[in-house]
Amino acid sequence: MSQALDMIALKAALRAEMRQRLRATSAEDLQSRSQIIRDRVLHLNVWKQAKSIVFFSPLPNEPDIALLAQLATANAKAVATIPATVRVEADFELLEKPDLIFVPGLAFSKDGHRLGRGAGFFDRLLSGRATRAFKIGICFSFQLVDAVPTERHDIEMDMIVTDDRVL
Repeated sequence: MSQALDMIALKAALRAEMRQRLRATSAEDLQSRSQIIRDRVLHLNVWKQAKSIVFFSPLPNEPDIALLAQLATANAKAVATIPATVRVEADFELLEKPDLIFVPGLAFSKDGHRLGRGAGFFDRLLSGRATRAFKIGICFSFQLVDAVPTERHDIEMDMIVTDDRVL
């Protein structure tokens, strides 16, 4: 098997494992964990100092950070939210030069690598107009793994926030 096929298989296996973990977790538990994640973010200096922030619209099994966007707006920060249905950057209006961007993922490694859903949207965004933004990966603690299969185009996070730690 070629290296490319090996990488595809490794990523597919990890995606399947993470989807199973998410399905096995109750909606109430996910909401409780989301609240802890939001509280952790509110204490970060990068959050307090950011003037322009890009958020993702969480899917039902992703950490719900929507309240953070409301708080940022209430605190006169410039805010852009990426709709869950967007697949190309041209389909939404991004802030000119965001200070901070929150990034979802199916899995993150402790050294900042991310496994997304496989479409490459966030990697393209993070290597394009959002390249200078501070990148915070957002996930539940059970989505944090020792290693994530990575390719050259995969973008690392500057920080990862879960319900049990900040890396």
